[in-house]
Amino acid sequence: MTDLSKEFRQLEVIRRRERGTITMLLIAAGAMGLFAIWILILAVKAGGQGEGILEYLSMGLFILAGWIIYRVTVARNRYRGAYKSQVIPALVRSLQPGMTYQSEGHFSDDWFYRSGLYKQYYNIFESEDYLTGSIGETDFKIGEIKVQSETTSYRDGRKETDTETIFDGLFAVAEFPRECRGSIFVVPDFAERHFAWLGRAFQKLRTDHGEQLLRVENPEFEKAFVVRATDPVEAIGVLTPELQEQILILRSRFGRDLRLAFKPSQLFIAIPSSKDWFEPRMSRPASCPKQIRDLLRQLTACFQIVEDLNLNTRIWTKE
Repeated sequence: MTDLSKEFRQLEVIRRRERGTITMLLIAAGAMGLFAIWILILAVKAGGQGEGILEYLSMGLFILAGWIIYRVTVARNRYRGAYKSQVIPALVRSLQPGMTYQSEGHFSDDWFYRSGLYKQYYNIFESEDYLTGSIGETDFKIGEIKVQSETTSYRDGRKETDTETIFDGLFAVAEFPRECRGSIFVVPDFAERHFAWLGRAFQKLRTDHGEQLLRVENPEFEKAFVVRATDPVEAIGVLTPELQEQILILRSRFGRDLRLAFKPSQLFIAIPSSKDWFEPRMSRPASCPKQIRDLLRQLTACFQIVEDLNLNTRIWTKE
């Protein structure tokens, strides 16, 4: 692994400085909040005399406390940004020299849209921790994304905003070693999980864009996923028994909400996760071995997807 001792020393200076800043800011915010509450109590006791002035003063203190909390976030993000820009790229190179890392943005929402894995309308797309490049012979990209739909309505003259999270987690796009003519979707079998045979009957009624429900012989795969395809014959050739087992391995590592879509030359993988990936902790020294191990495990889990699905073994030739 690359020697990062110099970077760790620099980051430790930043970490201690920002932690000191955060401590002072939190103390100041707490004092402002308590002072504002005390002034509110005085305002209540004062009754009509001077009450308005005291309320405005209290409100100003609360706003100031909020601004201080915002500065805490800024200080934390300064260390977070410095750490990610110096440490994680080096860890990536040590594991997969063909991959690069960018901490902010860059994952195009076009990939998410093209996958077709989530049909809901969305107008907010955020991304971070973007890994892209090649693993062996396979072009591969993965990143953390959050996709939301925000709607605004007015009730009794008041503006109300409702935000629905459609997807939050890791999203990957890999080169697939076969040119698929149609689309194949492998999604969690929520209906059968909750409604048994009734759910399976209901699924037969639900298809999108001419897709047909596909049954597979692997009972564990059949229980875990619903498979829909525009070309069932092609789908049977793509979802070989070996690939079904490999997808089940991937599901065992990333959770039962895993989704996949096979489209021409591309494999899209959605991994819902509430976990915040690739985040250093300010409570730990910059060179903390456990933190480094955790980051390496997270990176390895991402890169392992290519091996789990055996994408570097070219068992097909592109048509």
